[in-house]
Amino acid sequence: MNIRELDSKNILNHLARRGYRHVGDYGLLINASPAQAGEFFQQAVPYRLTEGRINILHQGAVEIEIDMRTYSLNAGDLAVMLPDTLVQINHISDDARVSAFIFRKMPRLKEPPEAFVVSGDTVAFARACQYLNMVTDQFNRNRVFADIISHLCDALILDMFSLRPEAQLTRGDQFMHRFLLLLSREGRVKHPIDFYTDRLCVSPNHMSVLVKRESGLTVLQWIDRALVREAKVLLHHSAMPVAAVAETLGFATPSFFIRFFRRQTGLTPLHYRKQDTSA
Repeated sequence: MNIRELDSKNILNHLARRGYRHVGDYGLLINASPAQAGEFFQQAVPYRLTEGRINILHQGAVEIEIDMRTYSLNAGDLAVMLPDTLVQINHISDDARVSAFIFRKMPRLKEPPEAFVVSGDTVAFARACQYLNMVTDQFNRNRVFADIISHLCDALILDMFSLRPEAQLTRGDQFMHRFLLLLSREGRVKHPIDFYTDRLCVSPNHMSVLVKRESGLTVLQWIDRALVREAKVLLHHSAMPVAAVAETLGFATPSFFIRFFRRQTGLTPLHYRKQDTSA
C-alpha cells in the first residue's frame, strides 16, 4: 500500500527549504507558519502519524482533532502526538507560528503513552522552549553532533510526559476518553457495538446512555465517524482502489461502503478523492 504519509522522511523532502532540520530519527521545524509549511499544516484532511510530534504553538490559534477528541490551542500550548495518532487540523489561523520536534523513536516510558495537550501551563511551555533553543544551537554549530541532538530530544520527550497535566475528570469524561481512544485505534475496521462494550466491560445499554449523555452523539454515530475518518485517510493518502478500501475497512461489498460513505459525506468515495486531489 503506497500511502503518502506525513512522516519525517517526507517532511524532510517537502520542507528542507523552509527551515526543517533533520538528524537520524529526529527532526526540527522552527517557528513555521501555514504559508511557509502548508504540507505540514494541511487542513480538513485526516491522517495517521507514522512519527511522533511535539508541537509548540508560539502564536495564533489552532483547532485540532487528536484521536477523535477536539482541542482548541492558543499561544503557549503544546500538543504531544505519538506514532499512529489519528490527527486532523480543522483550522489554523494565518498568524500561527509553530515549532515541532519530530521523532521516529520513542524512549522507554513507565506507563503506556497516549497523545495529550498541555494548555495554559507556562512552566511546560518554557521548558519546551528551552529544549528548542538547545537543539537549535546544536543544529547551528559548524559540526552537528547527532548523539547530542538525540539525547536532548529523548530528554524533551521524557520531560513532557513528566509534565503531563493530571486532569480532574468525571467518571463520564474518563469513560469517553477510554472509548474515543479505543475508537481511534480500532475504528479503522467496521466493528459491531458489542466489540466496544466487551472491550470496555460495560453493558450495551449503559454504554449507550453514557455516550449519549456525555457527547450528544450515539455510539453508532461515533463508530460511523471513525470509519469515515479512516476512509478519508486511505482515499487521500493512498492510491488504493475503492474496492480495496472497502475491504480494508471491513465492509462486505464495495457497494455497501459506497452507500455508507455517500450517506455520511454527501459524496461517493471517487468524488471525494477527485475533489480532494484537485483542492
